[in-house]
Amino acid sequence: MKINNPHELVGKVVVDTQGNTIGKIDKTWKSWNDEHPGFFFGICPQQNTRDTWFRGTTKLVPIYSDYIQQVAEQVTLNKSMDQLARFWNKVVPCGQNHTCPTDELVEKPIYDKNHSRVGTFYAWVENDGDFRNYGCFLDPFLCETWNMPNNTMMPMPTDYIFDVSDTVTLTKTLDELRNYWQQNFNQQHRY
Repeated sequence: MKINNPHELVGKVVVDTQGNTIGKIDKTWKSWNDEHPGFFFGICPQQNTRDTWFRGTTKLVPIYSDYIQQVAEQVTLNKSMDQLARFWNKVVPCGQNHTCPTDELVEKPIYDKNHSRVGTFYAWVENDGDFRNYGCFLDPFLCETWNMPNNTMMPMPTDYIFDVSDTVTLTKTLDELRNYWQQNFNQQHRY
């Protein structure tokens, strides 16, 4: 669903397709897709949902605006709890010969292969059950240096992860990431 003012959704209760309460929207981030202005939303799950579906996490559960079916007094998603939890709990490659649940990546700092700060891992975009991209919330210094909009999530291909420990280390340098984003997204920004 196209969302024109994402900040109006902050604080609203979110329910799945079956009417089950997930939690409340706590944060919003702009997506990299300028042609169809999309947003990512961080849902703070309620206690029962957290314990039953999301491994007891206290982290925000990310959703993309395409997951939203309707906005009224509450936000209704076009996904069930089962579908949301499947991605949250999915085991993904986290480097060479290493896997981890997706939720372990959320809120981790991201560094390039030269150990320069890139941003923070916050989201993912899936298609037919597979992750297409991870969402990297860019470091404010890079936004300013590259003339990028603040509060923007940028795509990071899933095969860019080299290693995961207390941080996510990528296989790419800052220059390679900037070139990738420049060639594929946000053409109107100077970088």
